[in-house]
Amino acid sequence: MVSPLKFLSTLVILIFLSGAAKSQVIMSLIFGDELNSDTNMFGLHMDYAWNNMTGLGGSEGMTNFNLGLFFTHKFKNNWQLNVDMLAKYRRGAKGIPAYDLGDETLNGYYGDTKFTRSIKYLSLPIAIRYELPKRFFLELGPQVSFRLKAIDEFEAELPQGDISLDVDIREEVQRFDFGYVAGIGWFFDRESLNAIGFRFNGGFSDVMKNDSGKQVHQQWGFYCNLPIGRGKMDK
Repeated sequence: MVSPLKFLSTLVILIFLSGAAKSQVIMSLIFGDELNSDTNMFGLHMDYAWNNMTGLGGSEGMTNFNLGLFFTHKFKNNWQLNVDMLAKYRRGAKGIPAYDLGDETLNGYYGDTKFTRSIKYLSLPIAIRYELPKRFFLELGPQVSFRLKAIDEFEAELPQGDISLDVDIREEVQRFDFGYVAGIGWFFDRESLNAIGFRFNGGFSDVMKNDSGKQVHQQWGFYCNLPIGRGKMDK
């Protein structure tokens, strides 16, 4: 079993290292031969997600690709702990009716358009898994995200050509977002290493600081976890 010190070190590494090769070297130093064994798995996390936000009337779903790292520790009796560090992680919505931009010229260009709200995070979903027969599993746990960038992206068509405007809204978006992850997955190899799954990432926190009403993130996603540098398997 992994000691608390090792696990804490793992979390720090997953947060601050985004390079898979460097992460694998340091993870190997921490876990030695236990890395990507029957007990510990580490590798790439990839997902394709559909995003929206509650409280935005008339908005539409926004799709995007997310990328990060994962670490899974297997306990006894089919229980597992899975931690993802998502360094390329975007949430938000599109098709949102334009608001007052505080400038008559800009309002003339974009007043009748719809914009995309794109919020980039560094995110850490932590899920407890239970493995079912035939290598299926269920997962549930908390998710905390740290806001990096936030932009409202406007576009308009003019006779002279298309124009665009990016409005930086970082100061209007909460720095931390708290939520949860729930899903179902399947290990598609006999060693139960490579996983695919379907998740819902819900929100608890109000995303915007000053907007009326509560707006929380909602995300549906299909993901794949692929280990890096398998260790020796006992199976």
